[in-house]
Amino acid sequence: MKEALKTILLIGLIFTSGSPLFIDDIKLFIIYFVYCLVCIPIFGLQLKGYLPFLLFFLFILFLQLLNIGTQFLATMVSQIMIVATAIITIDILKEKFIQKFIMIMSYVSIISLVIFIPILIQPSLANMMISNFPFHVVMEKETYGYIQVVHNFLIYNFSSDFFYRTRNVGLFWEAGVFGGFLFVALISNTIMEKSIFNKKGILFIATILSTFSTTAYLTLFLFIGIYYAVKIGSPILRALGIALFAILFTYAYSELEFLGDKISAEIKNIAFDAQLQGGNSRMASAYLDITELTEKNRYLFIGRSEFPEYRVATADKDVQRNNGTTEILAAWGVPFFIIYIILLTRSFKSLCRYYEGKEFVAILFVIIMLTLGFSEPYFRFGFFWGLLLLYVPYEMAIKASKESGISLQTV
Repeated sequence: MKEALKTILLIGLIFTSGSPLFIDDIKLFIIYFVYCLVCIPIFGLQLKGYLPFLLFFLFILFLQLLNIGTQFLATMVSQIMIVATAIITIDILKEKFIQKFIMIMSYVSIISLVIFIPILIQPSLANMMISNFPFHVVMEKETYGYIQVVHNFLIYNFSSDFFYRTRNVGLFWEAGVFGGFLFVALISNTIMEKSIFNKKGILFIATILSTFSTTAYLTLFLFIGIYYAVKIGSPILRALGIALFAILFTYAYSELEFLGDKISAEIKNIAFDAQLQGGNSRMASAYLDITELTEKNRYLFIGRSEFPEYRVATADKDVQRNNGTTEILAAWGVPFFIIYIILLTRSFKSLCRYYEGKEFVAILFVIIMLTLGFSEPYFRFGFFWGLLLLYVPYEMAIKASKESGISLQTV
């Protein structure tokens, strides 16, 4: 029973970090937050390991409150609630967090492929599913005079552009977001299994390919290429591997329309996207984030916050900027960004040590996540705050193992 409650806790963290059904509904998020609070007396909560980060996080929020005023309170409370769900989930699941996450993402991947592949072959099946699926929520949002319609089935989501760009979105709001979660699963599974190409690894790679996400494709090349370039012992084979990787990467970038052409178009349209649409592309988002960071000297140290009105004066302050990497810098400041990278690296180094894997994968993971972050605002959501704090349970497990003399591999 308790294991089921823990699994629900993690599923809730994933849904409130990636599903449009939960992200767009404050009531559902509050229900999940209350569920997290209810789990505390059942499982207990040890905050000691999280306190250094938590105090620094609250200190930055307090400075932002002083800078903005009481209108920042609602944003501040929501930030605290999001981080609280991450800490509660991480502390309750402890060293089983990644293992359970991989299990959940395996099911999510299989379900998504079972639904998506037939639709890719026969697109009319999508309309049939929309007409007959028993659980069906329709969400509408107006953007620049256009009505965007999303069909959500809880286990699968048809994004507003699904019929224009048929991509596997899974249960997430966008294909790139699905790709981000899949990469966390793929790299974590690689650490556990000490190889990329195992059963679950191949499943995750196949699902990543089905997203047709620009950044996910580039990052997959990057991950596989660097992983084997470092792992291969022979200098000759390593050189051949790097050369092959470079050739394949160049070919994919130049020949696949949604890679090179899309990125080139975004670079050309930076000024238009930044001034007229608030920065709704990764390049325009990066431009505006860096511009905001340098608007006032104190922004370098405390950030301009997640408060929309403190964005640079563009035509649309509320548009979702999709460059999550530069958003950390702009919203939280340079010191926070540095600590973010340090803690994310520490978390996955502890995961590598726990599974007795190569620690270079932790550095590779951080590179991958920051690269993926250029296309999606991952880092504002609870699941990714949780990844930042994984070092707490895994370092505790490693310490307990050394003291007891029991091998971690038997856990």
